[in-house]
Amino acid sequence: MTNITFGSDTEKITKLIHKSMPYLGLVIWDLSPFIPMLHNWRKNIIFIECDRVAIDSLVELLANEYPNHEIYAGVKKPALRIRLVAREASVVIIAREGKTRREVVGEHPKLEKCLVDLLYYAKNETLPIPLKDVVELWEHYLSGTDLISFNELYRYSLRRYLGWFVSILAYTLSRKTRLKMDERHFRSGMKNLELLKLVSA
Repeated sequence: MTNITFGSDTEKITKLIHKSMPYLGLVIWDLSPFIPMLHNWRKNIIFIECDRVAIDSLVELLANEYPNHEIYAGVKKPALRIRLVAREASVVIIAREGKTRREVVGEHPKLEKCLVDLLYYAKNETLPIPLKDVVELWEHYLSGTDLISFNELYRYSLRRYLGWFVSILAYTLSRKTRLKMDERHFRSGMKNLELLKLVSA
């Protein structure tokens, strides 16, 4: 897995939360490293995972401190809580998993978790991020860099109930570009795509 550096807004919000809620455990990241590769999305989004009992308090804290930020919040599926016509950025707050996972280091996720979470939000239309942009982002990292492990991507996608989709995505991308991964994933994706076409016929 690969560590990634996030933006100054994330650092400022982290410090604010530590000061106001010093015992709150959280995972926090944002879109700033990915925005240059998202063709149809330019607003930053800060993602925060915390204990479910703290969600409402965190919404209130950030709404007061960041009045120009749109806020989504929910236990598992974030819903729009504070809507703004002209917003600087958005904040998404959801409940974190109870146990520490290997795709998180300290308070920040690694690259693989970010990519899977973005795919989850786009595919389920939870957030207004175009799925096409996220798929192109995956293609960039899978074909043009050595920054990620597809096995780790796939393992985490299974927990997000996206394993079948990710295998099809890998197979589809493999037909138009060279991907740095085990070819067994391509065969799995081909079979899943055939099954999908069969039930959709």
